[in-house]
Amino acid sequence: MRMRFAASVLGMVLFGVAMPIGTAFGQHDDASSDRPSEVLKAFLRSYLNPRGEDIIKETTQITVVSVKTEAEAGEELVVYVSGPQGSWCGTGGCMMLILEPFQSSFKVLGRVTIVQLPIRLLPSRKHRHPDIGVWVQGGGIQPGYEAVVSFDGTNYSATYSDNLSTPPAQPVNGIKGKKIITTTDNSIPLYE
Repeated sequence: MRMRFAASVLGMVLFGVAMPIGTAFGQHDDASSDRPSEVLKAFLRSYLNPRGEDIIKETTQITVVSVKTEAEAGEELVVYVSGPQGSWCGTGGCMMLILEPFQSSFKVLGRVTIVQLPIRLLPSRKHRHPDIGVWVQGGGIQPGYEAVVSFDGTNYSATYSDNLSTPPAQPVNGIKGKKIITTTDNSIPLYE
């Protein structure tokens, strides 16, 4: 009886210590959308809205998913930034950021300006970071296709452009992957 009680207390203590570490970046087992930490939201507010424009404060939505990597940080965050057309979105889609925890903040590893959902985590890797598959359509691109966004050793790029509509964006051909962001239904306001 005492052993079970001691094991239960030990389990609660370990869970209580481990949980804040895992939740610092909003990690969950569910790949649909993670709840972003205040540190992440503060970073995104500074990065996306350095002048503090009210229209951006009123309309910016984010969807965040944590992705494991084999790199030193061990994880990165895929952030889908959405809002009304003309802010973060156009006819070709919305903005996607790929961030890596760095010291007490984040480092931008990738920025792609025209991404349609879904966003997929592909099984292929470059430089210990997973490839990301994004749908590209609209803004003059018809029919749409899925493009690969790969890590080049320094950052994620769609072959050296943040705009996948410009050549030589590489299409995904028959690669299966896990959908990590499929909708903005679970997005949250960046300023809440």
